[in-house]
Amino acid sequence: MNNLFTYIKAIHGHETNALIANEHMRKNSYTDDGVEINEMETTYYYDNGVVIRYKIERDNVPTEQLCEECWISYEVLDSGLQQITPVRKIFYNSCQESFWLKMQASQTVASI
Repeated sequence: MNNLFTYIKAIHGHETNALIANEHMRKNSYTDDGVEINEMETTYYYDNGVVIRYKIERDNVPTEQLCEECWISYEVLDSGLQQITPVRKIFYNSCQESFWLKMQASQTVASI
């Protein structure tokens, strides 16, 4: 379980060997130049000692784009003596995140 994708799958409720033992969520909202920013940060604690922070930041600016701009990040805070790569993954919208997750899943299946 040395791939960050393994832990992200658990966060999104997909089948994986990474078992979430506990989680802590924090929400925050603030205004920046008249734009409301909403943040949600969840720290996941896995049964093998790994700790991952999952953070999403969105604003309330209307958009006509197919995929709204937002900031999504996953970061390894504690590797629990694992060699997890990458240690951080950042996306600028949910479509980019979805594409990466699909690509990782297909590579995992192909390597079996």
